[in-house]
Amino acid sequence: MKLHPAEIAKLLRGFSFFSSFSDEMILQISTMTSIAEFDIGQYILREGEINTKLYFLKEGVAEIILASEVVAILQTPGDVMGEMSVVLKKPVTTSIRAKNKLVCFVIDSNYFSHVPQKDFDKFNALLFRVYSTVLADRLIKTNEKARLFEVANRELYEAQANLEKSTGKNVLLVDSDRKQLVLAKMAVGSSGVNMDVASDLTSAIQLLKSNSYDAIIFDENSKDICKEFKSISGSPKFVLITTKRVEENLPIIKELITIDNVITRDPDDKQLTIKTLLTTLTKLLSDDIFGIEKYLSWGVDIQTKKVSSSSERMLLKQEMVDYFLRLGIRKTILEKLFLVTEELLMNAVYDAPTDTQGKAIFNHLSRKTEVVLDSHQQSILSYGCDGIYLAVSVTDPFGSLNKKTITDYLENCYKGQPENLNQFKGGAGRGLHQIIENSDLTIFNVKPGKKTEVICLFFTELNKKEPNPSFHYFFGK
Repeated sequence: MKLHPAEIAKLLRGFSFFSSFSDEMILQISTMTSIAEFDIGQYILREGEINTKLYFLKEGVAEIILASEVVAILQTPGDVMGEMSVVLKKPVTTSIRAKNKLVCFVIDSNYFSHVPQKDFDKFNALLFRVYSTVLADRLIKTNEKARLFEVANRELYEAQANLEKSTGKNVLLVDSDRKQLVLAKMAVGSSGVNMDVASDLTSAIQLLKSNSYDAIIFDENSKDICKEFKSISGSPKFVLITTKRVEENLPIIKELITIDNVITRDPDDKQLTIKTLLTTLTKLLSDDIFGIEKYLSWGVDIQTKKVSSSSERMLLKQEMVDYFLRLGIRKTILEKLFLVTEELLMNAVYDAPTDTQGKAIFNHLSRKTEVVLDSHQQSILSYGCDGIYLAVSVTDPFGSLNKKTITDYLENCYKGQPENLNQFKGGAGRGLHQIIENSDLTIFNVKPGKKTEVICLFFTELNKKEPNPSFHYFFGK
């Protein structure tokens, strides 16, 4: 791939890094800019190497690797790589590898030492400008990462503190991934909850024969443990934990539909994995599965609004968006939030209300028909943000959602056959599909016949990672 300097300058102008540079300066830089392509798995930079080049991401996704672990990804056009090794003239401290086909603009700092004498002062000033911008950008990112690190650490501490209230409870984790076992043991170990771990079914069965547990968590590779349930003493709560995408999750979830609690995890995100486990145990061991606050830092301002009619939806959504705009939440996140909240409110007004016999009251109506809810039918809209997660939830007083509805609707939507499900129901499950696909994580908390809470989480951190929506559900008794 070869581009004229004017074409390169036009593309560089669109990168935030160069936003304060003059057109003349960008054109000068473009004359010293080349294009490099990297295949999947190919390294752009390797830890310990001497580097003289600045790389600006044009297309693709790059992984930053430290001590053999992927610690971050770069996927925004204009993301800069190799800056600190160039500025400090020291070996590269982290490796960078192409996650897929990658295209970069490359500026070799050695070019600056070969400019004509008459242009030396001008290019020396240009070099200083580039370096100062690199350092300023790195400082901003470092400060933001420090803030996010502090928030994440605080959240983990709070989750662990909440779990300490369940001191004396016994938990069994059966997981074929030994790394996850070690991670879980360390996270739960200091909370006062006793956790036994097993990496295979044989070891798990031996533990079950000699111990009684309040909760048993198992991964999809250990599903055969379900055959031992009848012989298990006590009444433990069972949790299926899986790592796959929603569409790939559904067969195993449907196979184990009798399991009341299902969670997912991202093995590449240790902090989120730990928090998910701690939050899940806190919910189950305390017999309190409800509450948006369980997924946000302690002390976060939670806004709550009553949902009393279908005509209020627009006002409720606009008030929520205005609230988050004042907090500085990006519009791209708020667009998804707006869509998700519309579906949550539609479900709360038209789908959730049932009569004493469990029969839907308003589900047969067109979504354009005005519905006014009696006081005992009204739902609650809640939302808040702790700097890392933005959360919204709608809670209704009916508890009419069930596991089969969730899995059947999603399965048909992913197969492209939503019309196969109850053609008289508005949306035929498309709304549920929209909620999950536009959120980073959706949690269904249900006490059948009493209460349903749907919580949707959105990551506020820039370039958190590639979208991989998932859902959890918890069904109480």
